[in-house]
Amino acid sequence: MQLSIMNKVKSGELSIDDAIDQARKNNLELFQQKEKQATQYNFSVHKFNRYRWQKRVLQVDFNTKMVCSIEKGIIKRQLPFACVKNCHDGTGTKFSISFKGRHDYELEATSMQEKQKMLQLVSQIIHSNIYSQSADRLEDVYQMPPDPKSLRQGQLLLQKGGMASFKWKRYEAHLHAGQLTLLSTNDGDAVSSSTLPIVIHFSDGKARVETSHSFDTFTLHTHCSAYQFRVPMTDVMKTADIQTERDSWVQAIGKLCMNWKCCSQSEPMYADLKKLRASRTVTGLLQHSEDGAFSGTLLPSTEEVSDGEESTALSSVRAFPLPPTPALAKPCSPVCLPTMPSASPLYSDLHPVAPSPPVPAPPPLPRKKPLPEDRTKAFHWDLLPQDKIDKSFWTHGVSGKAKIDTFLLFEQFKVKVSENVADSVDSSHHIEIMLNQKIAHNFTQALSGLQLATPNMATPSKVAKPQARPGLRVGQSEAYSLTAPNLYTTYYDYDYHYTNIFLKSFPVQPKELREKLCIIHEKDGGLSDEQIASLRRYVPTVEDVEMYKSYKGVASDLHIVDQYMLEMCNISFLSSRLDLLLTLRELPITMEDLEPLINQKIRMCQQLIGSQTFVCVLEYLLAVGNYLNEHAGKDKAKGFRLSSLIKLSQLRGVERHVTLLHALAEQIVLHEPGLATFPSELAEFDTVPGASIKGLTAEIDVVKNELQKALQYKKSYTKKNPIPQHPKFSKDLKAAIEKYNMDLQQLTKKSEEMRKIYSDILVKFGEAADQDSQELFGWVCQFITEFKKAHAELSK
Repeated sequence: MQLSIMNKVKSGELSIDDAIDQARKNNLELFQQKEKQATQYNFSVHKFNRYRWQKRVLQVDFNTKMVCSIEKGIIKRQLPFACVKNCHDGTGTKFSISFKGRHDYELEATSMQEKQKMLQLVSQIIHSNIYSQSADRLEDVYQMPPDPKSLRQGQLLLQKGGMASFKWKRYEAHLHAGQLTLLSTNDGDAVSSSTLPIVIHFSDGKARVETSHSFDTFTLHTHCSAYQFRVPMTDVMKTADIQTERDSWVQAIGKLCMNWKCCSQSEPMYADLKKLRASRTVTGLLQHSEDGAFSGTLLPSTEEVSDGEESTALSSVRAFPLPPTPALAKPCSPVCLPTMPSASPLYSDLHPVAPSPPVPAPPPLPRKKPLPEDRTKAFHWDLLPQDKIDKSFWTHGVSGKAKIDTFLLFEQFKVKVSENVADSVDSSHHIEIMLNQKIAHNFTQALSGLQLATPNMATPSKVAKPQARPGLRVGQSEAYSLTAPNLYTTYYDYDYHYTNIFLKSFPVQPKELREKLCIIHEKDGGLSDEQIASLRRYVPTVEDVEMYKSYKGVASDLHIVDQYMLEMCNISFLSSRLDLLLTLRELPITMEDLEPLINQKIRMCQQLIGSQTFVCVLEYLLAVGNYLNEHAGKDKAKGFRLSSLIKLSQLRGVERHVTLLHALAEQIVLHEPGLATFPSELAEFDTVPGASIKGLTAEIDVVKNELQKALQYKKSYTKKNPIPQHPKFSKDLKAAIEKYNMDLQQLTKKSEEMRKIYSDILVKFGEAADQDSQELFGWVCQFITEFKKAHAELSK
């Protein structure tokens, strides 16, 4: 799509501004379409963690607007779209994602296509955060256009390659409010990694620009990379003109970087500003409303704040990064409540003025239901909406036979009548307080703290200060630098260092590499999984291929590193072949790991949906909770969420060691002792559930995509080689794909069965359709563990 727009610009059908508007419109439409479809994107990646690469599934979920990191079906981390700050393109298939308040994710994709797709999705999320969420967050301060045009455009040269061998590549640069987009100027319609656009984001507030000693170059530094640019020279341009053009780019980019830096540092102040203005508005209304009547007094507006409290915050807010910097929104007009003008004595006879009618008094505040004299503590459970209750077992499966000892329950959770101030305030909370509710709540806590405090309070232990190593200040991190060996090699010095280390343990000669890549299984003499993964990280780039193919000498005269690189440059579709081999090695391992996890989830779902004793225990809990809440002045409930199960141990009775969980176990033992053995029907919940159904489904989706890539490679390989040069490779590839396809079909059937029975569980217990199984099973598991402990304590 972008290439077609570029071709229209070259042919004169579109101007540059129209092309930019068209591209931005297409991106917004694509992003909105993805949001409407509410789909999930699952990618197989390797995440750098603790000095090693770990396999993960990166899920971009447009249903919940979350970015999830999944390992073997376990959702390790869930981060909302609003936390995504930036993304950085790395060498090869590597890239990174920056989040607010968290460390960066250093990732490696399985292919360049997967990497570009992930970067495109993340860029669209960042674009949405910049032009949507920022506008909503500052709606009281700025009137911001939703989609500003390009601030500056022109051609720039970007340095590509390493220090030993590099070249300048021409790009069409477009500077926007939150990013710098570089479009390749290569002719042709072929799409490759070199023709895809480069997007440099400023939204994390860590970008900066600086000039160099040369008059035509400047460098843009981001959190992870440094981009060196040069202004292209023409025959008609003089040195002063080129330097002026360079300075204009530096000034425009530097202003954006500084504004984003100020914005990122002042983000926590926005919420405080809204709270401050709202509280001042309420305070002004309360101060000018006495005796139920209003006078014609000028009330402070929402924009009126004191100079000492908000001047600093507003100065930071004014640095919002959307040039041209929009002016501050005009303050709201002061709210002046109407009063009738007094009659003038000169015209009182001609125009008599009727007396102003009295303003009616405001309606009385609603009074809460009076609390009973014999009060108990309330249980604050998570209630179900009525539409969920109608379809759940609370309507169709409750027997209503749960009997409880109300006298015992009252003695365990009755509210003591105390003479202290804290209890008197708590016992009279049904009386309307004239003081502001927030201030009254804080005052109550302060009174409770004054009574609970003792003169012999232990002082907190002192924290030992960190000791600095000799030569380092406290807080200074140690860093090391790798000095590249002084060897005459055409390969980049930095990459050469690590490549040389890898080749020392690589038992394959350069001439043998091509044949080794035609062997699928390691047992037949092929490469190991570690060797394939290492080779993928040193696949030659486009610049490397051009450089090595221009070498006309004897290969044996080169360094061993260059011999390997030269041989790899001469292998067609090297990256695709390595991806295929790694996929065929990882697929059986992944499916073997997923099968027992899916079987376990099926057994857990079958036990939970078929346990009638567990339903009876929930009935007892409903009866106990309704009794306590009824005697605490609260309404009865018809059903509750399973998340309420983990709150039982938090409600303590008159005796601090007795919790609501102990009371529930005691009621069950007194009336139906057989129900106390319900954990035996849920034996799979003895261990903490790790993998989630959502994570396992994502893993299955990734396996399908990987197998589909292998099938596409087989088709393209057969088409390009009608007479196979390596018949064993073709035969083994066909056999492996057929076997893995059959295994995947069986695994997919089990996955569908797992999701079907889990959806029945959500309906039976009234849970939301998007409720994660990892969390739900965790509630049940924790409840069973705590119930066993409480039951054992009662049996002593």
